Amino acid sequence: MANGDVSWTPKTGTAEETVTLTVGTAGHIDHGKTSLVKCLTGCETDTLPEEKARGMTIDLGFATCILPNNRRIGIVDVPGHERFIHNMVAGATGIDVVLLVVAADDGVMPQTVEHFHIVRLLGVSAGMLALTKIDLVEPGRADEVTEQIRSLVAGSFLENAPILPVSSKTGRGFDAFYEAFCALVDRTAQRDASGPFRMHVERSFVLKGLGAIVSGIPSSGSVRVGDSLDLLPAGETKRVKGLQVFGQNSDAGRAGECLALRLSGVSIEDVGRGMVLASPGYFTPTKLVNAKFHLVPSLERPLKPRTAIRFHIGTAEVTGHLVLPELTPLAPGQETYVQFQLNEPVVAAPGDFFVARLLSPLKTLGGGNVISGETVKLRRRKGDWAEKIREREESFNDPSATLLYALKQAGNDPLTLADLARLAVLNEDATRVHMAERVKAGDAVEFTGSRYAHSTVLAAARDELLARLNRMHDAAPLSVGFPKKDVIRELTANTLVIEKALAQLLEEGTLAINATGYQIHGRAPKLSAGQTLLANRIAGLYKTTGFASPRRDELPALLGAPEPVIAPVFEFLAQTGEVVPLDDKVVLHREWVDESRRRLSNHLTQYGTIDAGAFKEVLGATRKYAIPLLEYWDAKGLTRREGNNRVLREKRP
Repeated sequence: MANGDVSWTPKTGTAEETVTLTVGTAGHIDHGKTSLVKCLTGCETDTLPEEKARGMTIDLGFATCILPNNRRIGIVDVPGHERFIHNMVAGATGIDVVLLVVAADDGVMPQTVEHFHIVRLLGVSAGMLALTKIDLVEPGRADEVTEQIRSLVAGSFLENAPILPVSSKTGRGFDAFYEAFCALVDRTAQRDASGPFRMHVERSFVLKGLGAIVSGIPSSGSVRVGDSLDLLPAGETKRVKGLQVFGQNSDAGRAGECLALRLSGVSIEDVGRGMVLASPGYFTPTKLVNAKFHLVPSLERPLKPRTAIRFHIGTAEVTGHLVLPELTPLAPGQETYVQFQLNEPVVAAPGDFFVARLLSPLKTLGGGNVISGETVKLRRRKGDWAEKIREREESFNDPSATLLYALKQAGNDPLTLADLARLAVLNEDATRVHMAERVKAGDAVEFTGSRYAHSTVLAAARDELLARLNRMHDAAPLSVGFPKKDVIRELTANTLVIEKALAQLLEEGTLAINATGYQIHGRAPKLSAGQTLLANRIAGLYKTTGFASPRRDELPALLGAPEPVIAPVFEFLAQTGEVVPLDDKVVLHREWVDESRRRLSNHLTQYGTIDAGAFKEVLGATRKYAIPLLEYWDAKGLTRREGNNRVLREKRP
């Protein structure tokens, strides 16, 4: 897709297989990059009037290259002049393979070196070398420049790359160059289209009758006509109304392809280079970026602890400051963790490559990887800052590690699958697969509603639960169990985690549960000999007094024992069901409670209804006992109140 070549009309012919990777040129001005692209594609990428007038590339050029067997790749042609390095960086951001071009007459020049450093800093790891304009020099000069190129790329990913001599003017050497070019594409891994969609906008333009068109090369994910996308950093949501892949109408596009999108509600003033189109909710623009930074070795002096810079990420270019974590300057060739404090927000995801350049003089300082967006400025006194950044860095190269890191940072609160996907910058399907593996490995725990937490969160909740129950057992050694509401009242863990911990402890037998509540296995109450005698006296008293039983507060006088001695024994009898407290004043032995049920059921079976007065007569007791017993049996589900009467809730044998 060359600049301005988008027509939005159906094209005929054999459908090509798209190879989802993009080749980008690099090299000094007037070294033949654009001519070489024209030989490969037949496209003239210098389309601006100023480019034609001056005979030089100023902005990015795009072309489609059809390889044998109808395979199709994209090529980005970048400007070589030092004044347009910002455009070069914007184009180099989206490439997978670099074609570094050096003219045989000039040899290695300043922008050759700078472009080479930039593509390395941007993470390009595949490429080839073209020695152009060989028709203008003698063989000895070509050999000399070949050695210059070898010296430049020594120790880099291009160290063993072929150097192909070629003349775009005469065609000499082109067949060998083309064969090597195709072989390089064949062995280079295609762009992974998993993850959320994200495309750095490389250009925008207007087509008559269609409105604003936005183009770029997605770094991840896929998009379809009808999808909604976030336009960042503006924060607006736009719908995809039309789509082209390499200049041909399509229903969908993916990472590594050159796309042109027609969006709803967008004017040319709304969108331009440096902005990002992304799956909704995944990316948050930030002015603070934590990063791993490598200072290029060719600089003449160390980098100061705070330096004014121009920050290039994706196709965005903003000013700001590079802040070192220590006051010691950074020597050329060294690397460290840094924070970029920018004047405008950018979209920066973990692992993104960037380039930093001096404001004045214009010179590339270095680059590296984004580790995280940040909300708090670096404070050098915070000694653990670098350690936290190192931990974050170690996580983002592996999706599973990234997910575990996100869970660890979430603390006690389980995260939804959607939350995890956004934090790890993965799509939900991939997140689900990775989390299933982590759960199986025991690193993470799944909760209801597809929520997840780090396994340490559940372990901490288990420990907290057991500690709480042990304290409760210590405080009430004769308790046969503790109600759930009392157990969890002081716990700090999330409710979902507590429920999981309780279920797990019950399943493995660490806890037991009964009608009273939860109990730690092995901590069942044991009465002493004296307490056993007292328990028998209390139970016997209530058994013999029937429906004329004493109040709870009358026991010390009746038994001749102090309240603190009676209290735990009485509570034990109540929890085991030997005695039944109906309210603050009425306590009955369980046998009399059972007798009240028998009499109540018989009466209702015979007469169908009963009121408090009649029930008092049935019991041979006062209303003091009749009313609490009726309410007790209502609560137990035996009876149902209708006005002042009770009826059986259901027929019983």
